[in-house]
Amino acid sequence: MGQRSLLFAGLGLVVVLATGCGSDVEGLCEAQEACIGGNDADIDACIASYEGQRDTAYGIGCGEEFDTLVHCTKPLLSCSIQPTGEPCNSNADCSGDDLCSNGQCMGESYGIPASQVDTCAVEQTAYSRCD
Repeated sequence: MGQRSLLFAGLGLVVVLATGCGSDVEGLCEAQEACIGGNDADIDACIASYEGQRDTAYGIGCGEEFDTLVHCTKPLLSCSIQPTGEPCNSNADCSGDDLCSNGQCMGESYGIPASQVDTCAVEQTAYSRCD
C-alpha cells in the first residue's frame, strides 16, 4: 500500500476514525479498504483505532462533540484519486497501483473531498476545543 497508506494518514485518518457507530464503523472501514486496498487485518485495525479514539473522547468528556462531528463528516466521505506527492515519468515510478499523470503519481484516497473540507468546520472547532 505504500504511498496510499501515507495519503490515507494525511487526508482521511482522522475523518475515517471519527465516523459512525457500531456496524457503521465496520462499513466505513470496509469502504476505506475497498478504496485504498487492504485486507481483514486492516479493517480490524481501522475499527480498533476508531474505538480507541471514541473511548478517549468519551473519557475526557467530549462524547457529544465527537458524535456531532461524526454525524457531520460521515456522509461526506468518498473514494477519490489524489496526488501522492511523488514525481514520475511513467507508472513504473509510482508505488503499488498508483498511476503517473502529468508528472505526478496519483493514488486512491478515502476522505472528505477538498471541495467539502470546510463543511464541518464548526463541528471540528467545537471538538478540538473540548476539554
